[in-house]
Amino acid sequence: MSSENLTKYQRFEMVRVWRHEIFPHPDNPRTIGKKQQQRLRGKLKDVGLLQPLIWNRRTAYLVGGHQRLENLDRLEKYNPLTRENDYQLDVSACELTDVQEREMLVFLNNPSAGGSFDLDLLADLNLSAGIDFAGMGFDQIDVDLMFDGDARFSHLFEDDDEVAASKEKLAEVKAAREAGAERMQEANSAEFYFTVVCRDAAERAECMRRLGAPVHEQFVSGDAVLGATDG
Repeated sequence: MSSENLTKYQRFEMVRVWRHEIFPHPDNPRTIGKKQQQRLRGKLKDVGLLQPLIWNRRTAYLVGGHQRLENLDRLEKYNPLTRENDYQLDVSACELTDVQEREMLVFLNNPSAGGSFDLDLLADLNLSAGIDFAGMGFDQIDVDLMFDGDARFSHLFEDDDEVAASKEKLAEVKAAREAGAERMQEANSAEFYFTVVCRDAAERAECMRRLGAPVHEQFVSGDAVLGATDG
C-alpha cells in the first residue's frame, strides 16, 4: 500500500510481537477495581480486542492498554514467569523518549484530556436505540451522577448488589454540591476564599479527612481549616 499521502503525524506502525516481548510499565499510575476488571474481561470475551495496545519499541514497555493486556493474559492463561501459553498480538509500535513515555501513560487515560459526554445523545442511545448502559461500560453510580438520579434510568440496575451503596453515595455528592453552591452564593467576593492545590486525588482525600469534610466537598470553612491546624 502506497504511503505517498500518509499524514506526517502518524508516528506508529503495526507489528506482531510475542506476549513475552511486552513489559508492563513500572510507573503506570492507572488502577482498576475488581468489578471493572470483570466488566472489561467480559467485553473482551464478547467482542474481542478491537484496539491495539501501544508499545514503545525502544524500551519494550507498554504505554497504553495495561488493563486489556492483564485481562488478555487471564483469558489466554498466560504465565509471565514461565511464558507458558505465550501468544502473539498486533501492537501499535512507536518510538518515545523516557519523558514522552511517562507523559503518555497518564495522557491516554486522563479524563481531563478526553472530553466529556453529550448527555442528551447518551440518554438517546439508551432510550431510543436500546443501547445498554452496562454494555457501554457504566454502572449505577455513573448513571446516577451523570443524570442526577433521573427516574427514567433508576430501574436499570435494580439487581446490582451495589445499588444501595451507590444511592447513598449519590445523596452524599448531591448534598456536598448543594452546600457548596450555597456557600458560593454567599461568598460574592474573592476576598472570602482561596484555593488549595493538591498533588493528586490521594492527597486531596487525605486533606479532606483531616479537615473532617466529605470527600466530595468543594468548599471548606475557615473554621475547619483553623481547627485542623490548632496545636
